[in-house]
Amino acid sequence: MKHLRFYLILLPALLILQPSGMGGDAPAAAGIKFPKKVNAIIQNKCYGCHSNEGQSDKVKAKLNWDLLPTMSASEQSEKLGHIMEVLEKGKMPPARFLEKEPGMKLTDAETAKLKKWAKKTAKKVSK
Repeated sequence: MKHLRFYLILLPALLILQPSGMGGDAPAAAGIKFPKKVNAIIQNKCYGCHSNEGQSDKVKAKLNWDLLPTMSASEQSEKLGHIMEVLEKGKMPPARFLEKEPGMKLTDAETAKLKKWAKKTAKKVSK
């Protein structure tokens, strides 16, 4: 609950303080949209580790779904490229994790849907 209160206070501050027309690479929060089916996959298979509530700082540093919409367009593009690469190589979820939780394995359809979303979204945020 503390975390939620913190973010509810932080969000308006970020919106007020974001650069406007000053050059630079302003946050592109509007560029990231999570369609229902994509969001369902993320929530069910990724979010437990790759979110503010995740246990590992190392894992969250690689990808934190909570922070993705607040990143600059170039950071978003980089993260989306990394997502596509990891999905292409079949690295997520990691084999060690799947030994304990085999039901968390991404299906081929889920992988394809996430890759398609990441590619399309990367193009949008790069414009």
